[in-house]
Amino acid sequence: MLLSAELWELLNATYDDPEMEDRMGDLQADLEFFVESPTIDPKYLFHLYPARDAVWEIRSVRPAPSIRVLGSFADKDVFVATNYALRSELGGWQSREWKNVKRTAHRRWTALLQPYDPRRGTDARAFVSGAIDGKYFKERA
Repeated sequence: MLLSAELWELLNATYDDPEMEDRMGDLQADLEFFVESPTIDPKYLFHLYPARDAVWEIRSVRPAPSIRVLGSFADKDVFVATNYALRSELGGWQSREWKNVKRTAHRRWTALLQPYDPRRGTDARAFVSGAIDGKYFKERA
């Protein structure tokens, strides 16, 4: 996993609030799970709509606040984490806020890795080793 400077700073900052300090530790552990776990499921990793944008989210759900880390895959098992958002600020999955964070993920990918395109597709097994059966992608309603 590769992290954008924004995410690196978020994880390495010092927080006056002990709860936020603990929350960032939990987020770091959730990101390390991607690297260390032999299995990945759709409760943890989810491909966001539309598939052509190639943006995925890692869900860090406990404790509150729930945090989404967005990014794309450079290759199988190589996730480039570009940005994050608090889930409570995103609204429904087709909201303007979701569209904005997905666009940010795409722009940051381009700024960091152009001319390389992110890996595309919806079969989680093509993106991560150890993907268990489940629904990793939601088609438009």
